[in-house]
Amino acid sequence: MEKPPKLKIPSEVYQFFTNPGGHSLIVRGTAGAGKTTFALQTIEELSSMQWGFYHSTRVSDNSLLTQFPWLKEKSNHLGRTDGFADQSQGEGGKRTGLSDLKGVKNPPMEIAKVGGLAISIGKDLGELEVLYRCIEKNLPEKGLVVIDSIDALADKYNLTCSKLVTTIQRDIVEGYGSNVMFVLETSEADVDYLGDGVVNLTCTEYNRRRLREMEIVKLRGCEIQQPKFIFTLDGGRIKTFGYHRNQASSGPRGAWRAMPDLDDRVSCGLGDLDKCLNGGLEKGSITLIELGQGVPTAISNELESALVSNFISLGRGVMWVPMRKASAENARAKIARFVPEDRIDHLVRIPEKADQMTSASGSCVVPVEGANAFSDFKWQNIEYSLNGSKKPILALMGFDTMQSIYGNDVSDQLMDFLAMVRRNNGIFVALAPSSSTATGRLADLATIHIKIDRIGGTVLLFGEEPFTECYALDYEEKEAGGDVTLTRII
Repeated sequence: MEKPPKLKIPSEVYQFFTNPGGHSLIVRGTAGAGKTTFALQTIEELSSMQWGFYHSTRVSDNSLLTQFPWLKEKSNHLGRTDGFADQSQGEGGKRTGLSDLKGVKNPPMEIAKVGGLAISIGKDLGELEVLYRCIEKNLPEKGLVVIDSIDALADKYNLTCSKLVTTIQRDIVEGYGSNVMFVLETSEADVDYLGDGVVNLTCTEYNRRRLREMEIVKLRGCEIQQPKFIFTLDGGRIKTFGYHRNQASSGPRGAWRAMPDLDDRVSCGLGDLDKCLNGGLEKGSITLIELGQGVPTAISNELESALVSNFISLGRGVMWVPMRKASAENARAKIARFVPEDRIDHLVRIPEKADQMTSASGSCVVPVEGANAFSDFKWQNIEYSLNGSKKPILALMGFDTMQSIYGNDVSDQLMDFLAMVRRNNGIFVALAPSSSTATGRLADLATIHIKIDRIGGTVLLFGEEPFTECYALDYEEKEAGGDVTLTRII
């Protein structure tokens, strides 16, 4: 199943509505979960192949346009009841269910005599008539009808929700072959069995931050590859985030396009992350980036590559201890796709234990004893080895590697080194996986503390210091810096 480009709704839902024949989808969730936004976004996503008709039982057109200003540009994707109220046509031949609701299918309507006037005893279902007229007007073209909400419409006509859903399913979905989305005002599963598909939206709390989740309960006739999605309503639009499959830094790429500094802040090479950090990294700062369990390796690779490549591109020196005990040769090859190799040899220093060095070790490798970090890492030695590079110098350490060499108390061994980083306006960044137990002291000292975690198939980033909301991490091509993009979950 191929996902259309820039699709904001789940590809499973898109496939469900584009399959042959008509289909009904029940969208449920508590107030404020994003049901209306999801419905409108689905109409827009399908607009190139299906006409859309949105019927709101509680919200006026003006309120919708105020809440969703982007609708003004997309109004041709939406039908409204006022535009189709043509009562001159006769009843459609496929309206067997509607006839049941109106009480006119079998016997004639009862007539009561009141003062010589004949009064029809039955239901006035004018709004449903409009839906049927709209479908008949557009036949044989397939469309998507959204009723927001179906329980409010049932209350209006004193009908049960299940009976109304059954009727519309019989007439519009099975009779006309059109798609219908029923929006429910609750998260109850009472009528789930009546729809061909069910989607449930929830809004929960995650580490004192808002998190929105979409669960695909069922989609008849469709394979559900990902049952749960994290999504956002940023900018009045819905956007879902799928499984993290894209390996942004694994493919070939041209020269690194450096991110410039903003005022006194130093760019980390990722524009969206700079924005989260109020412009970037401060000189003399200590930054801790914690990587939760299950975070893809591509994420840490991207962070390391962006930091090192951006500093090198700006002529600054880097002392780099790669994560996962990567050798200096492998680490050098990782960024050689982005920056010239001679600049790596001149501006990067990668510590390796002296007894593990080989004749193939390049000029960017510096020997260390590996017995105590206090002895191996002296700021003045780093400045001397990077003589001729611009300031500030970056000290980037993978703490899984550091802990495997120096033990669990490696943070204590680096206290003097961190003090020198601050005194000399350097920049220290620690990348620590969840398995590392040596980050407690660093968390207390850090001026910037970022956590990256994985919920389902979505990678989330949020700041503890400074405190930020959750951001969904994905990839999108950028004009400069790395291709990581961060989208707020609101």
